[in-house]
Amino acid sequence: MPLGGMGLFALWVMDELRFQYMCRDAVMADVVVNRHNKRITCVNYTDDITLRPFGCRQSPVMEDFARFLESRCFPRERRNCGQLLADLGIDYYSPLDIVRKTHGRQLEDYCWIRFEGEDLDYEHDIKLRD
Repeated sequence: MPLGGMGLFALWVMDELRFQYMCRDAVMADVVVNRHNKRITCVNYTDDITLRPFGCRQSPVMEDFARFLESRCFPRERRNCGQLLADLGIDYYSPLDIVRKTHGRQLEDYCWIRFEGEDLDYEHDIKLRD
């Protein structure tokens, strides 16, 4: 499936998706993605491009958003991908749906995604390791 295709928008019913890209409990960026006009607004709060959702891109496009989401997921080629999707209650590989469930947590870093309306903190809700 091409980046930004059906897998990105299939279950996305709202006009805008708003989230904060976090490192532990620090906000690294505020992001707004509008699916109708395909506009992305990203306000970065760090100069460290490794902690920005779109790196050094100042004007991200939908393909950048799709790549960012997929970068916060387990690989679609992973051997037990089907079982992981079933464990999450997802029928097919959709990076947005996966990230909505996992918050983009990974063992490799301390970054995660907090969606608008969520009251989560790193220590109690997100932390995978010390």
